[in-house]
Amino acid sequence: MPRLLAYFCHPDDVEMLVAGTLLALKALGWELGVATMTAGDRGSAVHTREEISRIRFKEAQAAADFLGARYLCTGLKDMEVFANVENFRKAVEVMRSFDPDVVLTHSSVDYMVDHEETSRLVRDAAFSNAMPLFSTFQFPAAPLGRGTPALYYSDAIEGLDHLGSRIYPQFYVDVSEHMKAKRQMLSCHASQREWLRSHHGLDEYINQMTSWGERYGREAGCAYAEGFRQHLGHGYPHDPVLQTALGPRVIMRK
Repeated sequence: MPRLLAYFCHPDDVEMLVAGTLLALKALGWELGVATMTAGDRGSAVHTREEISRIRFKEAQAAADFLGARYLCTGLKDMEVFANVENFRKAVEVMRSFDPDVVLTHSSVDYMVDHEETSRLVRDAAFSNAMPLFSTFQFPAAPLGRGTPALYYSDAIEGLDHLGSRIYPQFYVDVSEHMKAKRQMLSCHASQREWLRSHHGLDEYINQMTSWGERYGREAGCAYAEGFRQHLGHGYPHDPVLQTALGPRVIMRK
């Protein structure tokens, strides 16, 4: 079966943005990986960076276990995720260690730089996955990937650009039947409720995620949905791999 890597920035980003689609693919027999750029080392107002990193790493692992996915952490630091050579080599190592057929990542325009830089790093790591003359820090080197995976971008957080305008997806995935499990996956990240209440002024972040899915569902004509855009630039696969696999769950935006 195909291999898909959901490569996002922080623990809980996958659960917020694409977990319903991952649950649908797991039911179809796909092999799944979840990767994050950081362990969430600055996502707390009460713990030290070391403490919250350990807590959030365990939470991310628990969520991946719930999904039946492999979890990988790149080891970068919150608010220091930049598309430089050192970070890029680390991202390529993670990409090659899983060697996916399909990759999901953040929207190239999102509410914070960490997400946008992750999108850049993952896009270029996918392109370099099978480039034999690009070496990484790892020794012995991770095996060279089989090729460039199909690349997809999720909705931005709240589906909005920097000026509050909707970034519409190319297509939606109806995740209505998986919302209960998606909420359970997000609940693995218990440490983030207090952080989001303190820093973002948001409480009940699980209900916030659910309300976003409901809004996208209204756009798509179903109860709950997640939105995606496929990267169709030169050198990347153009075949609608994800759309074909998900079949009737896919609703094209008109």
